[in-house]
Amino acid sequence: MTELNEPTASARRNPLIWIVLIVVGLILFVLLSGERGDVPLTLNTDQQTIAMSGAAAPTDVAGDVKPGDSDDSTAADIALITNDANSTIETAGTIERSLLVPPGMRARQYIEQLRSAGKPYPLSEVFAKAQQYRSEGSLADAHLLYFFAAREDHLAAMMMMGEMSDPNLFRAEDSLLDEADAIQAYKWYSKAAELGQPKASQRLDDLGRWANNAAAKGNAEASQLLLNINR
Repeated sequence: MTELNEPTASARRNPLIWIVLIVVGLILFVLLSGERGDVPLTLNTDQQTIAMSGAAAPTDVAGDVKPGDSDDSTAADIALITNDANSTIETAGTIERSLLVPPGMRARQYIEQLRSAGKPYPLSEVFAKAQQYRSEGSLADAHLLYFFAAREDHLAAMMMMGEMSDPNLFRAEDSLLDEADAIQAYKWYSKAAELGQPKASQRLDDLGRWANNAAAKGNAEASQLLLNINR
């Protein structure tokens, strides 16, 4: 009995042997598991399918890897999926510029309809539509309709064309012009005055005073305007 108990007693006196064996066994288990590509138990069904096929784990909208993903070898694939997702989101929120209506297109189409229908043109309606476009900030459409109505002797449209060019009243936010055009303002005010618009005569007087003051300061446009006024 003494001889049989000697190995047991020896093993008890050397617990490091068992610890070494356990550690070696764990290392072998981890290495063998990595070679087989075992999937962590924390992965859900979709993640297991992706991991077994060698693809990257799913990402959320911000591009973060979902919990349970730890394989560095899929970093490139994860980045690719993230970029694709972000590209999809950006595309969904991007305005297709080719579908936007070019400036002035609505006015041109409307004028074509008026000309097709023939005279007399509904000039009050044209002016009202021009006012609407102006209030919306569609200055190209508004300008075209003002010009169309003014050429057809609509007094309010003539006055508007003059005001948009008048150096005394010019506002860049209400005009397609980069700066005032006193010659154009004089042209439209004069035509309106000839048709009996009293306000146009007052605007011509104001424009004449501007021309005198500006010409004295060396303004070439003002000097040219004075030549037109004094003919």
